[in-house]
Amino acid sequence: MTQFAQRHTTRRTGSRIASLLLAASLSGLSLVALGLPLAVSFPSTAWSAPIDDYIAARDRLAAEVAAAVKAGEKEDAVDKRNASAIKDLQARMAALVGPVRFQGTQPAPIFMPTTLISEYLESKEPDGLLFSSSDYLTRFFISPEPVFLNWLSGRAAAADAPPVFRAGLAAAAGSAPLYNAVLGTDAAFIKYMDLPVREGAGPTVNAAFGLFTQTGARNDVPNSIVVTRVADGRVVIGAADVKVEIPPLPACDQIWSGYEAKAKALIAAAEKAKNDQDPRWDESAKVEEEGAAAYRACFVKAAPALPFYAAATKQAEALLAAARGE
Repeated sequence: MTQFAQRHTTRRTGSRIASLLLAASLSGLSLVALGLPLAVSFPSTAWSAPIDDYIAARDRLAAEVAAAVKAGEKEDAVDKRNASAIKDLQARMAALVGPVRFQGTQPAPIFMPTTLISEYLESKEPDGLLFSSSDYLTRFFISPEPVFLNWLSGRAAAADAPPVFRAGLAAAAGSAPLYNAVLGTDAAFIKYMDLPVREGAGPTVNAAFGLFTQTGARNDVPNSIVVTRVADGRVVIGAADVKVEIPPLPACDQIWSGYEAKAKALIAAAEKAKNDQDPRWDESAKVEEEGAAAYRACFVKAAPALPFYAAATKQAEALLAAARGE
C-alpha cells in the first residue's frame, strides 16, 4: 500500500442520525430514497446512545482540529492533535463494531477517515474500520449502518456530491462513486458492470466488475471485484483482485484502436504546434475517454457469454460470503 495517510479537502457531516430525517423533509425525499427502511432503521434501540455518542465525539474532535488549523497552530501540533483524535475515534468505532475478522485479512484494521484535517482528501472518507491483506489486494471496510448513513447524508449535502449519493444508501450501494469514496484513495475505481449475485431476503448486496487505476482506463480488462453488503445493522464493502484469466477481446480492442489512433494524431499535431494551450491536448484526452467508454460497453455486452464470467461471479459470491465476517 502506498502512503495511506495522504491528505485532501472535505466538509464535515451533520451531527446526529436525526439529520437524515431533516434531510428528507428539506429535500422532499422519502425514507426509502434516503436508504432507510420503513420499519426499523437500526439493529436495536441499544445502538442509539453509543451511535449518538460516536457522532458527537467525531464532530467535536473534527471541530477542534479545524479550529487549530484556522488559528495557525504549528503543523506538528496539528498533526499530534489529529493523531490523538483518530486514536480516540478508532477505539470508539472498534467498540461499536465489536469483534470481527474477515477471511484473508490481517487482524489489525486501519481507522477511516485516516485524518480529520479538512485540507486532505482522506478526511472525506466514511467512518469505519478497514481490514486488508498484507499486499492490500483484499480489503473489507465495515461501519455501523447509522454511522455510515450519517456520513452519506453529509456527503450528499456537499456541492460536489455525486448525484447518486442524494438518492440514499439503497441507490448508492454498488455505485462507482461509493466504491471510489470508500476504496479509491490510492487509485480511482471505474465500474464496468454488475455481477449477478443474490443473498436471499433482507440484505442489500451488490457485486461489481471494475478497474482500480492511477492512470485512467484504456482497453483494460477489469482487475478487481468489489462488493457491498448492508445487513445486520452494518455496511461492509469489500474488494479483491480478479482471480480468473480474462483473455483479450479482439472486437473490443479494435474499437479502442480507432479512438487511440485519433488521439495520437491529435497529440502529434499539438506537439508540432509547440503550444501548451493548443485545444488538441484536451481534445485528445476526451477522445481517449470516449474510446475507453466504448471499449467498456463492448466488454459488458460480450462478457456474459464468455467462460470467465461465470468464474468471476463465483468469486464475487465468495467475497460476499467473506463480507459477513467471522
